[in-house]
Amino acid sequence: MSAARRAPSRAARPVRYFDLHDDFRAPGRRELGDPFSLERKKKVDSVWQFTSGTPVRGLGKLRSTVQPPGRPLDFSLAGAGLTPVVHARVASIFRELAPDDVQLLPVEVEDCDEPYFILVATRLVHCIDDRKCAEVRRYTPEDGRPERVGHYRTVRGLRIDPEKTDGARVFRSWGWPVSLIVSEGIKEALEHAGITGARFAEVTEAPPKKQHRNARRKSPKPS
Repeated sequence: MSAARRAPSRAARPVRYFDLHDDFRAPGRRELGDPFSLERKKKVDSVWQFTSGTPVRGLGKLRSTVQPPGRPLDFSLAGAGLTPVVHARVASIFRELAPDDVQLLPVEVEDCDEPYFILVATRLVHCIDDRKCAEVRRYTPEDGRPERVGHYRTVRGLRIDPEKTDGARVFRSWGWPVSLIVSEGIKEALEHAGITGARFAEVTEAPPKKQHRNARRKSPKPS
């Protein structure tokens, strides 16, 4: 059964999104290094290009080291650039559920015969809700980095406005691309598949709890 069919169907309701990140507490977790080019035999010019929210071109064959040696988890954030590296079965879920939102680059993992991919979110969305975040700080001209003015310097308790995502299922948030945001449908498909190494933190407000009315009506008070 496809990932789309495995994901439970939902009635119309507010869209929920989640920050997908590495579960550093996972047993047997192995560290992956920043990807490097096998053709150039050196690290790529900027590892941040994998998390910038735009497609990646012209890198050729890529490889990543793993420490200690062994099979990595299904989902990992590799190296200083926090590059998402996923097993083929994770890649297939993203390929099926969000084909227009991702780019999957084959990457060799050292001493591992199984197929892995670098997961690149190719959409950068202006959607952070400053008022609902726990804390936000933006770069100002006084910070001496004119190219960063207006971007976020600090974001704590990230919250986004789902009405500004234009229906994207996977994306990076403009001004704070460190966060990899996925829809609830993708979260459920990944959980159903039992992938290892992933954690989810909601970045939209949880739907309000329904108030249950008492089934029995109170008897009228005597006059």
